[in-house]
Amino acid sequence: MNDDHKLEFSDARVDVLTVSFQTIIGFSNGSTMQFETEFAITGRDGERRIVDPEQKATLAPVLALLGDTVTNAALDGADLRLDFASGTVLEAWPDESYESWNHHGAGPESRMIIAMPGGDLAVVDPPPTSD
Repeated sequence: MNDDHKLEFSDARVDVLTVSFQTIIGFSNGSTMQFETEFAITGRDGERRIVDPEQKATLAPVLALLGDTVTNAALDGADLRLDFASGTVLEAWPDESYESWNHHGAGPESRMIIAMPGGDLAVVDPPPTSD
């Protein structure tokens, strides 16, 4: 992973969960993760559950993340993995037809990373500031 694809999650705690036709996780450092297609959460019990943002009945595992802290964030191409202090693991992957997830970094100099259809990543730099 190069610096363009760096995820900003240094000990970030899950503070906000937003559910609509997508699932948004807000972190204590101001960064967010937005999921628009299926992703998986493996709980401490080892059971892997598929979460579909458009199927509200599948969202219960997301609620368990509230208050949990990211201990590691990794990208392998557009495959995302977030490890949490509780032992929970969140994994997301690219979709063939849609943007599957995106990460909005924290702060005015942060980048946005988007998992594009088919598996490429797009990096959007912050707008230039004027002095």
